[in-house]
Amino acid sequence: MGIVVLYVLLIISFGVIKKVNTYDAFLEGVENSFTTIKNIFPNLLAIIFAINVFINSGIFTLLQNFLTSIRIVPEIIIQCFLKPISWSSSLVMMNKIFETYGVDSKTGMLSTLIQGGSDTTIYIIALYFSSIKMKKTGHSILVGILTDLAMFLMAFVIIGIFF
Repeated sequence: MGIVVLYVLLIISFGVIKKVNTYDAFLEGVENSFTTIKNIFPNLLAIIFAINVFINSGIFTLLQNFLTSIRIVPEIIIQCFLKPISWSSSLVMMNKIFETYGVDSKTGMLSTLIQGGSDTTIYIIALYFSSIKMKKTGHSILVGILTDLAMFLMAFVIIGIFF
């Protein structure tokens, strides 16, 4: 908490030195943030809705049953699917893996690599591109998904080699 107070005092001091009315600058920033929130909210709501439809549709359960039948840990594959869309959903899956298989297990370590080594590609592209009203994403989605896929494969290879 002391860091936050120090940071606020630093900003106010900088404003006094530069002869800027920090309160008016703060109010202007708040006004701009409402515009940003208004632009981002529909996209954020759509992403949350899509995740909930996917999880509650039964596809999630069918995928788990299929992966278990071919002797693959279903939670790892599901975490790979969820990570580009939602960080929090992927984190929930990682916690489930930790509870089921243990933190120090091969599966637990693989889950940690997946969580830490990739990013929420689809979420980032959808949110930031829409916030600047950019309709054409070019090759951003393709490159992002390929990067995530390469990271997932490398995580499997690294865990296979070292554990």
